[in-house]
Amino acid sequence: MLNEILNHLHPILVHFPIAIITIGTIHDLIVSFRQRSLPLKKGIWIWIAAALFSWFSVATGPEDDARGNTSFLEIHSTLADITTWVVSILVAVRLIMILRGKQSFAKIALIFYLVVAIASCGFVLGAGYYGGKMVYDDGIGVKVNGNSVNPPIGNHH
Repeated sequence: MLNEILNHLHPILVHFPIAIITIGTIHDLIVSFRQRSLPLKKGIWIWIAAALFSWFSVATGPEDDARGNTSFLEIHSTLADITTWVVSILVAVRLIMILRGKQSFAKIALIFYLVVAIASCGFVLGAGYYGGKMVYDDGIGVKVNGNSVNPPIGNHH
């Protein structure tokens, strides 16, 4: 069973950054509109979890299963990479500001931060969309009776 889980880590993990980044973005928008500011420590753990799960998801992506079998791999992978870096930078900026003793974003910085957070949400949803296209349209990673529906082409190791 452990081997089965390890072989399916990517499809298990990818749902976490999608959900967490969406929740983090909605959280920050609600707090910002209600309070007219965003305390830097409020919700930071959501974004740290989003960054970590993004890195785990990218690291477990089974590119060899898809290479040559789908036209969606490149855009999916690119959007996932962009998501991971953007979310990591958002976390780093917040942590640096916290370490420097800042309590919240200034108005212009808050607007910029929220635009980038919304963009990260768009990137992760786009990555999820194209990942879904690879699975549901092209059968990447799908097996029936132990046989791949769309087996990998060649050995890419």
